[in-house]
Parts: sequence; structure tokens; C-alpha cells
Amino acid sequence: MCATLWLSDAAARAAWERAKLEMGRRSRDLPGRLRLAWIAWRAARAQRRLDRRLDAGPDARSLPWFWLPSPQGTTALLLALAACGVTGGPAPETRVMAPVAANALRPAQTAADTPLPLAASVEPERPAAAPGRHAPARSRDAAGAMAEDITRGDLTAREVAFTFDGGADANVAGEILDGLQARNAHATMFLTGQFIRLHPDLVRRMVAEGHEVGNHLDTHPHLTTYERDRRQQTLPAVTREILVGQLRRTEESFHALTGQLMAPFWRAPFGEHNPEIRGWAAAVGYRHISWTRGAGTAEDLDTRDWVADRSSRIYRSRDEIAARLVAFGRGRPEGLNGGIVLMHLASHRRTDRPHDSLPHILRTLQEQGYRAVTISDLVHRLRDRKGPAGHAAPGEQPVAP
Repeated sequence: MCATLWLSDAAARAAWERAKLEMGRRSRDLPGRLRLAWIAWRAARAQRRLDRRLDAGPDARSLPWFWLPSPQGTTALLLALAACGVTGGPAPETRVMAPVAANALRPAQTAADTPLPLAASVEPERPAAAPGRHAPARSRDAAGAMAEDITRGDLTAREVAFTFDGGADANVAGEILDGLQARNAHATMFLTGQFIRLHPDLVRRMVAEGHEVGNHLDTHPHLTTYERDRRQQTLPAVTREILVGQLRRTEESFHALTGQLMAPFWRAPFGEHNPEIRGWAAAVGYRHISWTRGAGTAEDLDTRDWVADRSSRIYRSRDEIAARLVAFGRGRPEGLNGGIVLMHLASHRRTDRPHDSLPHILRTLQEQGYRAVTISDLVHRLRDRKGPAGHAAPGEQPVAP
């Protein structure tokens, strides 16, 4: 556990050091470029080691995980070990399926502590949380609703939510923002803490132009065994503390940059989540947002814009992506109503780039009477139309027992 916390912190610190150097003028000369290359290698190495440990399970103890580069590093290690209770503290708490009160996830604070801003809530009976205020404990029913996976909005409303995930790269983010601005459309961006620290100007522009920013965790880690066995089992090294720490660091980066709270929504990296993981996030104010799937596996609103290999069986051309979005739900009464589209702020394609069709897609949908909305707009309408207690509204997946 201590090893995982240490590696998570190391990955975040290396990414931040890289961001500071990239933003500074010293990175333009030869020594600066060499130092940038060294720091970028360190950041990538730290992330690989973190992913290894999260995926190692019971064998994690055999993995080397720390080095002592300086007296400061030694001091930080000792403090981390003390915080984790290595010197005789209580055993780590085991996972539980039931969500817990948000206060239970926060360490005790003194008057000198700087509180962490929580995401603003969408629950009507609860005012938006101010920075540094603890989120009040929720009832079991409210926490259960928060842990549901939202995949679609109101089936009677001609609106669609475009969402864009940002991991670390942002080579097409500016063009995407230009396309949205050209059609006067707003979207929801799910950003990692790394993205926020590496691309502050883009994040400020997103906020200034009225887009919504949700949480994509700090370092984009794997959370379940899906990549290995196509099952959504929580990785042994992934705990509630790990997940909450990832959410918090992203919040802190966003709040430090913009002075605002993040939207109360998150999206799991790689689509890896389950009721247990969603419950941990729900306890600190986050609802999970997936994307819309239609009739059969061949129809969904994951654009596959992240696939760059033309030989891949799931590769979709730019024109094919546009046609599938516009034709989604054709022949059914609900059509595209309440759809959640998944796209990305980076692309490895040099040609046939999906985001180049974004203005055309938006214009076509607007001509058909659809309105591009944020996830907040979509969820508010979904909540207003929710059926009797105990029944999930369209687009919400009930929590598994």
C-alpha cells in the first residue's frame, strides 16, 4: 500500500516537473531540451512502474519501488511510511461495497491545514460545496443513486452531450475547441491532473468558453483487470484511498489553475469501473459517466477516434464516424435523444482525423433539431424525469447487488 502511494506521488511529481520545464523559457536551449528529455523519461518510467504495481496483485511485494535521490527524498519516504502506519499502526481497512460518508475518507485536519475543494453537487437539496467544506454524509439511497453508471440522458429530449477525454497529450485539443466554438456548442471535458498541469492555457480556454470540466483521475491509471481478462474486477492494489487520492489531486490542480470547482462527474480511464469503484467515488461527490450504447455491440457512441491503426478491425474512418453518429438510433422513436458521445483531445492519426468532421457533425445534428449540451444539463433533465423510487431512469444502470 505504501509503495503504491509513493509511486502515485512520484508519477504526479515527475509530470509536474516536466510541465514546469515545458512552460519555462529554459526548455528552448540545448541544455533545457536535454533536461526536458530526461524528465519526460522519468515521468514515463514512474507511470509504467505505477501501472505495474497496480496490476501486480499479490506479487507486488517483489517489485522494487523506491530510490533515495537526496536527503529530501529520504525524509519524504520516512514521512510516507509513518503516514501509512508501518511502525505499528492499524491494519489497512478492507474494501466494502456500501458507500461511506465523505467525511470518513478525509484525514483529520488542524486549523493550519489547507482544505481540499470538493466537486459541486447536482443534488437539488444540497447547495454547491464551497472550497474547503466537507461534503455532508448522504443517505444510503442517495449514495446508491450517485454510484449508478450514467450512459444516456432523457430519451424524450432532442439533445446530445459531446464529451472529450484528455489524458496527457493535447495535440488536437485546440482544433476541437475551434470546432465547438464555430457551432456555438458546449461540451464536457474529462481531464486528468496531468493534462491540467501540462496544458494550463487550454484548460483556461475551456472554462472561458463555457465548457464543463470533469475528473479523469490524476495519472490515468488502470483500475480493474479488464485489460487482462475482460472482467471488471478491481485490481488488488487499487483501494478506496488510491482512487480518492487520484480524484483529489486532479481537483487540486484544476482549482489551483482556475479558482473553480470541477463538475461533479468522473470517467474511469480505459472504461474500467464497477459498482465498488463507483461507490468510492460517489462517497466524495462524483457520479460516473460512460457513453451511450445502442442495439448491439456494433452500435454505440464511442467514436473509436483513438484507434490509429488502419488494419485494426475496430478502425473507423473520419467519414464513417460522422455517418454513424448522425445515423445513430435511426428508425427508433428515441433516435439520438440523450446520447453521450465519446471522443478524445489527442490523436495519433496524421490523416483521416475524426475531429476534422466535428463542425459538420454538429451542423447536421443542429439542422435535425438536436442541441449540444453538457453532462450537467443532461443529468439535470434526466433527474427531473426520474420515475418512482427504486426505478432507474433511462440511461442509468442500477448498482449491482
